[in-house]
Amino acid sequence: MTLFPEILTIFSFIPHGHCYLWRPQLVALHLICDLLIFLAYFSIPTTLFYFVHKRRDLPYPNIFILFAAFIIACGLTHLMAIITLWYPIYWVSGTIKAMTALISVVTAAAMIPLIPQVLSLKSPAELEQMNQALELAHQQLSFHIENTPLGVIEWDQEFRVLRWSKQAEIIFGWKAEEVINLHPNQWSFILTEDVEKVNQIMASLMDRTQPRNSVRNRNYTKDGSIVYCDWYNSVLFDESGKLVSILSLAEDVTDKIEAEEALRQSERRYQVLAETSPVGIFRTDSQGNCLYVNERCCEISGTDQSASFGKGWIKTIYSEDRARVVEEWQKTVQQGETFRSEYRMQHSTGKISWVFGQAIAQKNENGEIIGYIGTVTDITPCKQAEEALQKSEAKFRQLAQQEELINRIASQIRNSLDLDTILQTTVCQIQNLLQLDRCYFVWYRSHSPKSQFREQLEPIKVSSFLDYWEVVYEAKNSELLSLVGCYSVEQVGSWAMRYLQLENILVNDIAEVWEADLRQFLTQLGFLSFLSIPIQTQFGEIGILSCSHHQNSHVWNENELELLKAVTDQLAIAINQAQLYAQTQANVTQAQAQAQQLEAALQKLRQTQTHLIQAEKMSSLGQMVAGIAHEINNPVTFVYSNVIPAIEYTDDLLNLLSLYQEYYPQPVPEIQQHIEEIELEFIQEDLPKLLSSMKMGADRIRQIVVSLRNFSRLDEAEFKAVDLHQGIDSTLLILQNRLKEQAGQVGIEVIKTYGNLPLVECYAGQMNQVFMNILVNAIDAINEQNTQRVQCQSSSLESQENPCQKPMIQIQTEVVNFSWVMIRIVDNGPGMPEQVRQKLFDPFFTTKPIGRGTGLGLSISYQIVVEKHQGHLECYSEVGQGSEFVIEIPIRQRRG
Repeated sequence: MTLFPEILTIFSFIPHGHCYLWRPQLVALHLICDLLIFLAYFSIPTTLFYFVHKRRDLPYPNIFILFAAFIIACGLTHLMAIITLWYPIYWVSGTIKAMTALISVVTAAAMIPLIPQVLSLKSPAELEQMNQALELAHQQLSFHIENTPLGVIEWDQEFRVLRWSKQAEIIFGWKAEEVINLHPNQWSFILTEDVEKVNQIMASLMDRTQPRNSVRNRNYTKDGSIVYCDWYNSVLFDESGKLVSILSLAEDVTDKIEAEEALRQSERRYQVLAETSPVGIFRTDSQGNCLYVNERCCEISGTDQSASFGKGWIKTIYSEDRARVVEEWQKTVQQGETFRSEYRMQHSTGKISWVFGQAIAQKNENGEIIGYIGTVTDITPCKQAEEALQKSEAKFRQLAQQEELINRIASQIRNSLDLDTILQTTVCQIQNLLQLDRCYFVWYRSHSPKSQFREQLEPIKVSSFLDYWEVVYEAKNSELLSLVGCYSVEQVGSWAMRYLQLENILVNDIAEVWEADLRQFLTQLGFLSFLSIPIQTQFGEIGILSCSHHQNSHVWNENELELLKAVTDQLAIAINQAQLYAQTQANVTQAQAQAQQLEAALQKLRQTQTHLIQAEKMSSLGQMVAGIAHEINNPVTFVYSNVIPAIEYTDDLLNLLSLYQEYYPQPVPEIQQHIEEIELEFIQEDLPKLLSSMKMGADRIRQIVVSLRNFSRLDEAEFKAVDLHQGIDSTLLILQNRLKEQAGQVGIEVIKTYGNLPLVECYAGQMNQVFMNILVNAIDAINEQNTQRVQCQSSSLESQENPCQKPMIQIQTEVVNFSWVMIRIVDNGPGMPEQVRQKLFDPFFTTKPIGRGTGLGLSISYQIVVEKHQGHLECYSEVGQGSEFVIEIPIRQRRG
């Protein structure tokens, strides 16, 4: 407690200024110097403290702190030198100097062990050399990164992009400046399905479980396409475990994957094709050892695949063909030729099949044969057909002769309209053709009404029949008795019902007839073999063509049966013709009686013809319009194509003339006189306008020609996908003259509300005709009120009460139910009563005066829409409410 007051005492000493004898100049010199040193000593440590605070990575921070403390202590000694000039507190000054000495000693002691370390630091030249080496290494690394075929991407610890190489820009499309400092989630980069897998890979990098890994995932490119990439990821930590860098290398393997997938698909297609092929397929090595056979090949050979491998396929060849096939195959292998051969294969069951085998050589890039691939086709049906063809040649020749005869018979019986001649000719020709003992024709004579004819087919007692059978014509051997005559139903027996049911009866031996009475009856007539084929005419009559043998039994073959069926078919036609001819002769009188009625009908047909001619004129409108459009188009195209060069040439000439006037303002008198005569200034001003008007006129004509062509569409006779809006616009352009305001007629406003229609399959020209017919009817209906509306508009100028409604046609299009289009054409005309609306689509129905309408326009339109396009055409109208036509057709026509 006594030390502190003693240190601060100032009465025991004199101020230091006495040493300077209080000379102002000397005191001021020491004062200023000490003050500046004090301020400098305090600013230096402040800078050092700030430097150490900012550079926490300094290798010797304590030395900087000791130096700062030493400098502060030194600064305090100079401050005390100023204070002791007036206040002699030398104990305080000495204490501060002691602290300064202590800090100096400590700082000197701390610097001594650092001297070797400081001396080992690199010199500025060495550091510059190292910096240059590092810069060169950085340039080399950057060069390799930017030129590697892999995309190089560096990430920070939050997986934001730090580096994005040029190859990454090429692979993914984004520039480096577009993705730097962005996380992949901030732009569409990774497919949603692959995000979880990528997150797991990145997590394994950060937790060091896999500091180096690879993954294949899908990435989006800037244009929205998808690429497959192989990613090679690595992470670098320093010795303290601090993250240094995350690097990813990306390789675009899309082409490789697509090629692998295409190869797999090709292999699958080849496998499916081979296994489902209707022919056998095999593959061998260059020595002919079998390596592969498909299922069909096994089916043909009757063995399994393992039995065919190697030389096993030789055992499947039929023994008689084996040596020949092996020799042909060895020759193929030795000479490198194509193998082709027909041979037989024997199944394990003993079945023998004919096959056609062929094989071609497979060669490598050097042209060396590495194997053979071939097919085996089962040609057994073809061989069997050849054998059957050879066996049936004689049969076919016989059938050809029979066909010639049957044609001759058919020609003879069909060239005659006399029934007796037809039947007589038929039985004679057949008897001669088949060398029969007898051929005859039988009529079934029915006394029952024709309405009861079918009832007689029911199985009733034979005795109940009132009808009989009559043999009318026969051809026989001369020694046989004639059978011409009538026979009762009881004599024919059960065969009568079979004949009425149009059943053929074939008996090779009369002994086969199981009814004793019928067999006895036939035996009495001398029949041994019997064949009957019934026919029915269009008038319901039943006839029978019968053939028989009386000397020997005969087995009827299929050819004879078919021949007689063909004859009966022709005979039925001839009988029908003869009966029709007879009926026609009977109807001649009745036809003459109807002549007057036919005359009246003819008159009506002539009237109808007049209407049809008018309709034909309408249908020819498209051809006429197309012709006009074609004829106009050529000269207009010539004019239009030359107007533009003419304008350019004129501008060049006028510019040249202006230059002449500018540089030669005083022409010779003759030129000046001619300029005044032709009014050059007026020509210079008017000529460009004249050419521009010509161009506008030619352009307008071209638009009209295009509309005429679109309307006619003569080159679209088949279904085509067309733009219906174009057809409507072309029709409106053709009708433009009738829509404009004229003397005594108010103009008609057309409001088009077009939907987004696709191209529609239709007959374009016919649909244009529908639009034309409906729009013309709408215009005619509106024009019926034109006089009233003109008067109404005139009166409306005087009084604005009850203004008249402006004539209007609305056209609306839209898609209905995704597969239909609807066109609505609505007018605000007078409308029509219900009785007129119901007959609107009837042919020849019209409300227009004679000479203005044929009554066929809407009828034809209905046929085009409903029948030719499977659509709908409806009309809705009320008197005073206008009319609405609704057309609906499918976008795609069904092909049936």
